[in-house]
Amino acid sequence: MNNLTEKLQVHYVSLASLRHPELNPRVWSKESTEQLKKSIGLYGVVDPLIVNDAPNRKGIIVGGNFRTTVLKEMGVETVPVVYVNIPDKDKEAELNIRLNRNTGEFDLNLLAQF
Repeated sequence: MNNLTEKLQVHYVSLASLRHPELNPRVWSKESTEQLKKSIGLYGVVDPLIVNDAPNRKGIIVGGNFRTTVLKEMGVETVPVVYVNIPDKDKEAELNIRLNRNTGEFDLNLLAQF
């Protein structure tokens, strides 16, 4: 089975066992933080963190650093994670950026109907 067809498995781990990467270019505002807290309060954690499981990068958060910060502020101790195995630090950083930038845009006409 290759990386494109592997089945993802969600694991529940201690938030304290996870680490932020050395560099993370993403920033967030106080308003964004409050909105995320509100969302998590209403719906819980519905999007697992992406965490590196490669031996030399074990426990590094690749996707979900903002959520991790907010969850810590909220006193959450256990979080859902999906592990990836990326030994190369540069590829890990690239995935971090892609997870933050590879998003679509809203159809504003359709959004107005909500």
